[in-house]
Amino acid sequence: MYDYLRRFLIVFAVALCIGLLFVSATVSFAEANEKYETVNFIWPTVGMVSDTFGTRSGKHYGIDIAAPRGTEVVSVSDGVVTKSYYSNTYGNVVFIEHTDDFETVYAHLHKRIVEEGDIVYQGEQIGTVGDTGRSSGDHLHFEVHNGNWTMAKNNAIDPFLLLGEDQNTFFVLSDDVKENKQYKVASASTKPELEFHEGSGSQYTVVKVKKGDTLWSIADKYQVSVHDIKILNGLKSDNILVNQNIKIVSKGNYIVQKGDNLWKIAEQSGVSITELKKINDLQGDTIKVGTLLKVRKE
Repeated sequence: MYDYLRRFLIVFAVALCIGLLFVSATVSFAEANEKYETVNFIWPTVGMVSDTFGTRSGKHYGIDIAAPRGTEVVSVSDGVVTKSYYSNTYGNVVFIEHTDDFETVYAHLHKRIVEEGDIVYQGEQIGTVGDTGRSSGDHLHFEVHNGNWTMAKNNAIDPFLLLGEDQNTFFVLSDDVKENKQYKVASASTKPELEFHEGSGSQYTVVKVKKGDTLWSIADKYQVSVHDIKILNGLKSDNILVNQNIKIVSKGNYIVQKGDNLWKIAEQSGVSITELKKINDLQGDTIKVGTLLKVRKE
């Protein structure tokens, strides 16, 4: 009787441990899925996925995107560059740390245009596709780590969990899409149709692109720079679409540029820092590149 009871207790204890492990794994898996669903990564480049996560006997810890040398590579989300160097295996490589403890890796780059400590924003170019390091052709090797990158790559996860397979999440349109004429690029020159943004004293007006418009013709007409138009509208290329709404900065407003600070903007706008912070509801002295600021009272 004693032996039977002892065996029963052992079996019960083992079953309880297994059950707790299963519940813990289930909870962890659910938490991970919930975390992934809140992430809004864009694709780092445009090309053909030539290799996926988990191949090569489970030792391929990212995806490979084949693309012509020099193709633009961008940050999939806002973050800070933690490493930017040349590796014998990765070649030219950039590491970026994002919110929610994700870290992304961009390897085999032909060129790196960011340095360690740089703040980058989603869609900002960080380099170009290449064939450096241990590589057999022009492509981007892209990794995502749920936590910091380690030599053993213990935190590596399948990038498709965050990128998705929907081509609409790609950073720019591929040449195939262009050739199939699934969108039209405006060219030549006609006058844009002007629409005013709702509300008095708006910081920008809205221009609807007509056939023949270019960023240069719109910038020239409204006496603004192409650079400002691209920043305000989040444009990463010079292509614009017919019927696309383009925001134009109104007079009395300013787009924060790289290297700006409140003192510099206040001085060139003829206002005090206190007034500048007040009319823009700024709580601190930190400003983000691309922010649209009022530099005159309404």
